[in-house]
Amino acid sequence: MKVMVVDDEELSLEKIKEQVESFDFVTEVAAFNNPIHAIDALKISAFDVAILDIEMFHIDGIELAKQCKCICPTIKIIFLTGYSNYAVKAFKVRASGYLLKPASDEEIKEELLHIQTVNVPTSTVNIQIQTFGNFEVFINRKPIKFERTKAKELLAYLVSRKGAYVNGDELLSILYEDRPVTASTKSQLRSIISSLFKSLRSSGADGLVLKRRNQYAVDTTLFACDYYEFLKGNVEVINSFMGEFMSNYAWAEFITGYLENTLIDRK
Repeated sequence: MKVMVVDDEELSLEKIKEQVESFDFVTEVAAFNNPIHAIDALKISAFDVAILDIEMFHIDGIELAKQCKCICPTIKIIFLTGYSNYAVKAFKVRASGYLLKPASDEEIKEELLHIQTVNVPTSTVNIQIQTFGNFEVFINRKPIKFERTKAKELLAYLVSRKGAYVNGDELLSILYEDRPVTASTKSQLRSIISSLFKSLRSSGADGLVLKRRNQYAVDTTLFACDYYEFLKGNVEVINSFMGEFMSNYAWAEFITGYLENTLIDRK
């Protein structure tokens, strides 16, 4: 789920952004203290939800909601404001939620989960992940094109972790094993993660990678994977393993050894 937060009070904006980022079903959060900048961003990239303050400079939240829906008709609106007297106007623009500040984590999470439940897409994509041999991801049998090779490697590592969350420092140690953790490498990691989300989104696989407070994981319920089937004991998949696992990545060698030993034990 991609969420946009708009509030012209900087402290409030940062607080709400931190709250939303803590939810593992949220893949991206963009925060804006200027409604005009939010509109410009929406013209470039669609968002699932906009959490809007109402009394703001430049454009009030009600008008901003109207413009957001004109640009992106599927976007859902949640108003988060310090005033209760705008509720009638809010629901006239078909807002999905109306919360009063300060809203708790649970209140915001409940509103977002409700939107996620009622907004399940009718069309689905078939995601297949290949780990035997080279690592590849297929959407409806077509390979995803990644803008950056490191973004593809990052996804491969998350797949190897089988849904466990991985923090930024661990990802840096995998992607840049010979380099110390610095401000520069952290910046590069942010760019790689952004590129990964962009590639997945453009391929129809938005939601494949989950995010929470500098931690990332794959949603293992969204795809089929030969590695996972091997671990489940699928005989056909086990017999297809030819001794190569994500052979384009050196860090995968220890898993290759594990799979080979598993084959020996079965004989």
